[in-house]
Amino acid sequence: MTTQQWILAFCLSLASVFGTVELFKTKEILTYTCRTFGSGIVQPFKGESYYVRSDCPFKLTSFNVNRGEYSVTIRRGHNGLLVQVEIIINKVTTLLQNGNILVQNKSVSLPYDHTYQHIFKYGIYTRLRSSLLPFTVTWHNVHGGINSLWVTLESELCTDMCGLCGKQNVAGHRDELIRDSKLHDHRCKIKDPVLRKNHICRQFFRKTKNCLQDNNSHYHRLCKENICGFENSQSIFCPFFQEIASQCNQSRINRFWRRLTRCAKPRCPGDLIYEKKGPAFIPSCSNPNPAPFYQELTETCSCPEGKVLNNCEKGYRCIPKSSCSCEFAGKTYGNGEIRSSRCQSCTCHGGKWRCSENFCHRRCVIEGQFVTTFDGKQYVLPNKCLYVASKGPNWIIIIEFSQKKLYIRKVTVQLMEELFVFKNNKVLFDGQEIPEFHFSGHAQVYWVSSMFVQVHTTIGINFQIQMSPEIHLFIDAPDTSSDKIKGLCGNSNSDTTDDFTTNSGIIENSAKPFAMSWSLLNCFGNIPTTCTNLENENYAHEKCAVLNQPTGIFAKCHPHIPTDYYYTACIQRICNSAGSRRQGLCIGLASYAKACAGVGVVIGDWKKNMGCA
Repeated sequence: MTTQQWILAFCLSLASVFGTVELFKTKEILTYTCRTFGSGIVQPFKGESYYVRSDCPFKLTSFNVNRGEYSVTIRRGHNGLLVQVEIIINKVTTLLQNGNILVQNKSVSLPYDHTYQHIFKYGIYTRLRSSLLPFTVTWHNVHGGINSLWVTLESELCTDMCGLCGKQNVAGHRDELIRDSKLHDHRCKIKDPVLRKNHICRQFFRKTKNCLQDNNSHYHRLCKENICGFENSQSIFCPFFQEIASQCNQSRINRFWRRLTRCAKPRCPGDLIYEKKGPAFIPSCSNPNPAPFYQELTETCSCPEGKVLNNCEKGYRCIPKSSCSCEFAGKTYGNGEIRSSRCQSCTCHGGKWRCSENFCHRRCVIEGQFVTTFDGKQYVLPNKCLYVASKGPNWIIIIEFSQKKLYIRKVTVQLMEELFVFKNNKVLFDGQEIPEFHFSGHAQVYWVSSMFVQVHTTIGINFQIQMSPEIHLFIDAPDTSSDKIKGLCGNSNSDTTDDFTTNSGIIENSAKPFAMSWSLLNCFGNIPTTCTNLENENYAHEKCAVLNQPTGIFAKCHPHIPTDYYYTACIQRICNSAGSRRQGLCIGLASYAKACAGVGVVIGDWKKNMGCA
C-alpha cells in the first residue's frame, strides 16, 4: 500500500469524526415510522395495524445497508409490556431491560455518546439515534417495562427489510409478518386474540366515528384485543387511546379521552411540569440554549416559562437563568462570584463566565489520562482508548493509549494530506524518521531538546510534544474560529461551561460520557482512580503533599493555580505509574511546575530538592 493509499484509508476510517458520511442519496426526504404499543399492537411502515399476543421474541425490523446490520428485536412479558429490546447498529448491541440501558453488555447513563449512536432523553421518552443512518428508536419506560416504542427512518433504504414492521413500500399480511418475524424459542407461545366486550372501548369509539370513519370498527376491534386481560393496566390501554386521539387530532376528542379512559397525564419530577407539546431537550444551566436538532416538539416535562433546569444539583429544580452557578477547576461558584488569576479575572453570570481579556496564551495539556482544556477545565480520561485530542477544519490530532500499561504510546497528527506519527521517542513523516529538523508544505518539525519536539504549521495549529519519559501533548489554542474546534481539548472560547461538548453537540456535565464520545475504535480497559497497593498509596500521599505546603517551594504559585487537581493527579500517577514510584512523582510535580511556568511563575530548583534531577 502506498503512502497516499494509507492516508486515504486512515481518513475514511475517521469519517464519522470529521463529519457525517453521506451513505446514500434520495430525491426527497420521506419519514417512515413503525410503532408497537400496548400489549401487542403493531403499526407497520405500510399497511393496516394489527395485534399479536405473545411472549416470544420477534424481529421488529431488520435490514442491511453498506454491509452494516441494523435490527430491533422485541420481547413482551406476561404483563403485556416490552421487557426486552435489543437494538443492533453496525455490530454495536444496545439492550433495554429492567429499566437499564446496556451497550456492549455495559450499563450506561444518559446522555450516552458513541461513534455510531447517541442515546438521550427526548421529552418524557428516551431516544437512540444512529450517526450512520437517519434511523432512530424511541421508547417510553413505565414500571415493569416499555409500553410504547417506535422506529423512524427518514429515507427509503432497501427492499429486503423484514420483521413485524414489514417493508417501507409494500403492505404485508399479518399472519405472514408474524410467522416470518418470530425467533426460535420453544418455551414461548403465540396466542389467538380474544374479543371480549369492553365498555371503555365502546364509549371511546362512539366518539371517534366522524374522525376514523371506515377504520372505526377496525380500531374498535384492536382496542378489545389489546385490553383483554389488562383492564386494570393503564400502561397497556392508555398508549392505545393516546395514539388514536393523536391520529384524530380533534380538540373535542383531546378534551374528553383522558377523562373517559381515566388515563392520567404523565407525572413530572420536582418543579417540572407536563406539556403535551414542548421542547424535547430541556434548557438547563449547563445548556440553556439546546441545539435546534433537540428542539423538536414532543410530550415533555419542562420548567415553567422563564426558568431553566438546575442540573448542577439534584431534585429537578427550576431556577431563573440568572441564578445559575458556574464551575471552574472542580469548584462551584455562585452567581456574581469572582475568580482571579494572573492571566484574567472572571465573574459568574447566569451560569456563564464573563472574563476579562486573557493575557496568557491558552494551551491544552494532555499528560497521560490528565487533561486541561484550552479554557482551563481539568478532568481525567475514563478509559485507555484511541481519542480525538483536537480537530479543526483541516487538521486532527489523535492520541492512543498503551493496551497494557497506563501511558500514551502514540500521537498521530494529520495536517491536510500530511501525516505525522510520534512514538517510541521518534517522529515519523511519510514513514521516514525525522532526526532533527523537517520542513514540509504545512509544517516545521524540530527537536528543541532530547525530550521535546516542536511543531509549527501553516494552517493555524501549533503544538509541542514531550517524547520521554512519557508522551505528553501541549497544544496551543489555534487561530481558527472556536465553533470549528472540537475534541478532548474543548473549543477555546473562554467559556468552560461548554468544554464538555460531545461529538454529537450535546453539552455533558461529567467527563466520562464527554470523553467517550471522542473515542475511536476499541478501548483497552478502564483507567483506575484509586490505589490498589497500600504501600504506593502511603508513599504518594506523603511525597505529593509538597505541592500543598503553604511555605514550600511551590507556594508562590498557589494564588495563580490551585493545587487540588495536581495533587490528586500526582497520587494517581504514583499508584498507576508505568515506571517507578519516583518517576511517577517527578512527572506529577513537573506537571504543576510547567503549568505555573505557563502563567509566568517560575518555580525554583524543585527537581534537585525532590531528587528528580
